[in-house]
Amino acid sequence: MPIFEYLAIDSKGKKVKGTVDADSIRQAKNRLKTNKIYPTEINEISSAPTFNKGDVLKYFQTNKISQKDLSVTTRQLATLVGAGLPLVSALSACADQTENETIKRIIVDVREDVQEGLSLSASLEKFPKAFPKLYISMVASGEASGTLDTVLLNLADHLEEQVELMGKVKSALMYPVAMLIICFLVIMGLFIFVVPKIVDIFLKQGAVLPLPTKITLAISNFLIAYWWFVIILIFGSIFLTTWYYRTKDGKALIDKIILKLPIYGPIYQKIYTARVSQTLSSLLNSGVQLLTAMEICKKIVSNIYVIEALEDAKEKVREGSNLADELKKSKLFPSLLTHMIAVGEKSGELESMLMKAGKAYKAEVDATLSALTSILELLMIVVVGCIVLWVVMSVMLPMVDMINLVQK
Repeated sequence: MPIFEYLAIDSKGKKVKGTVDADSIRQAKNRLKTNKIYPTEINEISSAPTFNKGDVLKYFQTNKISQKDLSVTTRQLATLVGAGLPLVSALSACADQTENETIKRIIVDVREDVQEGLSLSASLEKFPKAFPKLYISMVASGEASGTLDTVLLNLADHLEEQVELMGKVKSALMYPVAMLIICFLVIMGLFIFVVPKIVDIFLKQGAVLPLPTKITLAISNFLIAYWWFVIILIFGSIFLTTWYYRTKDGKALIDKIILKLPIYGPIYQKIYTARVSQTLSSLLNSGVQLLTAMEICKKIVSNIYVIEALEDAKEKVREGSNLADELKKSKLFPSLLTHMIAVGEKSGELESMLMKAGKAYKAEVDATLSALTSILELLMIVVVGCIVLWVVMSVMLPMVDMINLVQK
């Protein structure tokens, strides 16, 4: 449906401007006149995306938006609303600026609902895959308190911090994984293509192979004969682990193992502590009640034991207990966080203390991930070096025996 920008005079004689979507200029003028707005100038500025119902691509449409795209769109909307632009006009501008067809389609639908009198939060609730409950709750509190522009800015800051945090985690994990794959391929190449040819030369010369060379040749022959089994074993293990994690017992077991891992466990604790702290702070700053905020926080973590700890703490807080004491009992949150929450509850500055705690643990995650990446890189170099050294020794030993035999 086309979008028209207009200059008009309202019922009080004041000049107004805005946008309206209609099938034609005539229909746009009629809509405006119905609302007692009399256009003096009207021009088509863009067309809302339309989808042919017969198009095969309609079966692949999704309302899911990445957190990065959502943070950018939220920042744009917050800036426009903060500049004094009416919400409908701000949504129209956001739809016009974005190149993502999914976001454009959703914003247009939301704008039409808002034009018809529905609240922004109620409109967003129609797209649960695009807007998480945290997002909708903060928008609803902003509308109720009349501080939608401030809440949107806080929400944009929060989303950007979460995108930055998860981006650093993925980057820190991506490099070791890429290195591991490359090292695996190099080692496989040595055993499958290099070792057999060199050892074959020794066998033709009648050399007696030492034990390390025999072991290397046995591994090489196994990989050449059963390379398909190795591939099936690797991908089968990944598939079975993923399937088992999706079961109730499997998720409970793997989540427990993750928390107790010697290196990754403490890092994972800092990551979910930073996310819970910053999310609680953002929600409380936006006017969301503590119990509701804790219920929303359960949805931003995936570990079943952390979710249970938050649920138990929420129920105890409902009965009158302190949040700090209940989180401390779970033994899943670091003592620094519980101490800062206790101070915040006593001083009435819980929101600021949670934000400080979140930033502190985010900084710790950044430092730990940088150190861990360096350690993993060094560890892989050592492991690959040892394997290459073993292969070289396996090749050199029979060569040395042949040289000694020739000299004798």
